Amino acid sequence: MSNNFSPERAKESDYSSISALLEITKLPPDGIEPHLENFLIIRHPNEKDGSEFLIGSVGLEIYGESALLRSLAVHPDFQGAGLGTQLVESITELAKKNGITRLFLLTDTAERYFVKKGFVVVTRDRVPEDMKQSVEFTTLCTSSPSMMREI
Repeated sequence: MSNNFSPERAKESDYSSISALLEITKLPPDGIEPHLENFLIIRHPNEKDGSEFLIGSVGLEIYGESALLRSLAVHPDFQGAGLGTQLVESITELAKKNGITRLFLLTDTAERYFVKKGFVVVTRDRVPEDMKQSVEFTTLCTSSPSMMREI
């Protein structure tokens, strides 16, 4: 499958499509709505009727000079085509443009993937206090996920 897709900024109207994609990929949509302005998405055109559907997403929750990378999802029919890498690289560039110096994430299932992308496992005491109050930390990923930081 050729990869001619490029990430674009999400709009408020993309919320339901992002939520549906997260549900399909078994990721929680909780708490994403207030951060949609810091989400990137990839759309796929439907050549038959001219419509588009969402096939990728990733977002940032910004906390001062740190950010929580979240909701990296690629529709199962498009996995393995490099879209996840494209989204991670694009969101990292967006973070840098916003003055972010540390990028954190929580994951149950993709630790090896993110290590390949330059992240390392860190303990939660390295996380900024305000980030620890996010939905990700307080409700969704309270114990088992690994905490990682870009190096």
